[in-house]
Amino acid sequence: MYCTEVMQSEHDNILSFLDVVRAMCCHVLETKEVDTGDFRKVIEFARNYSDHQHHGKEEKFLFNEMEARLGAMGQNLIRHGMLVEHDLCRGHILDLEAALDLYDAHPDKTVYVLDILEAAEGYATLLTRHIKKENTVVYPFAERSLPAEVVSEINRKVEDFEKETEKQGIQQHYLALRDELKAKYGTVEDQHDLAAAAPLPAGLHKKA
Repeated sequence: MYCTEVMQSEHDNILSFLDVVRAMCCHVLETKEVDTGDFRKVIEFARNYSDHQHHGKEEKFLFNEMEARLGAMGQNLIRHGMLVEHDLCRGHILDLEAALDLYDAHPDKTVYVLDILEAAEGYATLLTRHIKKENTVVYPFAERSLPAEVVSEINRKVEDFEKETEKQGIQQHYLALRDELKAKYGTVEDQHDLAAAAPLPAGLHKKA
């Protein structure tokens, strides 16, 4: 199913972005430095790639057909599951934006640093869990349950959408933005590897 292949590829891109977001949160905890400009780039990616580019296709082309054609199970899964979680993700990004505004106005207030980290990590955790549900439950359900003619129409709409946004350079721009942040902050896996390689303080020993 072309549309779910595209969406799963986007999931991979978003998951790699979320790993960078978590690395940014670790950087703040370790250095006490908050680059609000970089966190605003997180908001930009979240709204324009994760939400508009990705969630927009799901909501306009796939989820509406699942709600309309797959009975109570489809309605509950989409209306009371996936769409609710999309809105919760948007709420985390609104919270992050508000926290950044407050921190910019009052950089001496530790509570606003806490709010930034809570919103960013909350977004990363929720969206990671959400993507796993879509990959393992929602998309397979759509692939085996939607009529072939409906699948064909969804695929056509997604293909048209992709062609238009490619012309605008949307994918290229936001993946470059993700890579820019990754080059600066690394990933959580990178930080784990560095921590494992670091010498322990005198008198401490790793367990065998």
